[in-house]
Amino acid sequence: MDIRTNNIYNKAIEVRIASFSLYCANTWMTLAAPLIIGLLASKIFGTTPIDNTEWVLYGVAALIHLKFAWSMFEAANKKSLSIAVDEILEKNEKYKNEIIPKAEQLFEKSAAQQSVIYLMTLELEARIEELNTVPENGLLRNRWKNWEKGLQAMLWHIAKHRTQLFGYKADSLYNMALYLYDAKSDELFIAWRKHDDRLATSNRRWKPGVGHVGLAFAQREAKICHDILTSSELATSASNEPIDKTKYRSFMSIPVSDTCNTNGKKPLGVLVFTSSHTNQFDWELDKFFALTTAKLLSIYIERNIAAMDAPGGGNQ
Repeated sequence: MDIRTNNIYNKAIEVRIASFSLYCANTWMTLAAPLIIGLLASKIFGTTPIDNTEWVLYGVAALIHLKFAWSMFEAANKKSLSIAVDEILEKNEKYKNEIIPKAEQLFEKSAAQQSVIYLMTLELEARIEELNTVPENGLLRNRWKNWEKGLQAMLWHIAKHRTQLFGYKADSLYNMALYLYDAKSDELFIAWRKHDDRLATSNRRWKPGVGHVGLAFAQREAKICHDILTSSELATSASNEPIDKTKYRSFMSIPVSDTCNTNGKKPLGVLVFTSSHTNQFDWELDKFFALTTAKLLSIYIERNIAAMDAPGGGNQ
């Protein structure tokens, strides 16, 4: 038998023993004790003296009375061992069904975040080393091709491990994108995107301050929304273009700023993650990963921009 079954069996025995003890104590208190006290009173106030044998019997009766009184007191204040076992079993169930699974999920999430950051760092180092070997008079179209290839290689690790990183379910319509800022049009355009095949995307551009992408860019701070339907901040920054709020329900947007973002300089772009489920992202758990990823991307973007702006970097 398992612990719970044994505890139920022990509890039944415990109840029977306690009930029998209380029955005996109550019987003594209500029937035997008054009779003995009456006999003792008649002896004390009577003419016949109490001999030694009677004193011994009355002493034994007094001890029995005290024992039953103490038993009743303990029964009223005793904490059942079976109840304590029930409490332990309840805690074990909570650990088994809630705490341990959450701890395992957190461990897997942290391990996945560290692995992805490490892989992205290796990819960044390899791409920068490759970029340093490209001659300054290289064709611009080749540079753009290598830039897009490198960006894909870095962000591919996030797309591959999205389930471990953010806990996407089978029915979660995921979407992740990197928006870069175009100063000429004053808009944010998509430089890289990976999304669920069930999503129909428009690859729209965002103006600074419009939508969660534009808000994160304009305010230069990460934005997280657990449910877009209840967000008052997004309601005041809505654009005229409709958004399918059943497919883009929660999001996390992180500005990608350069390494020396001073004097109010605008970010380079915004890294965005969305889901069709509410409460998909947790800033306390995802903050370190999101900010580190954005910083790695900023290094890669800056290095490529510097290479393209270098003398000879604009050759066609």
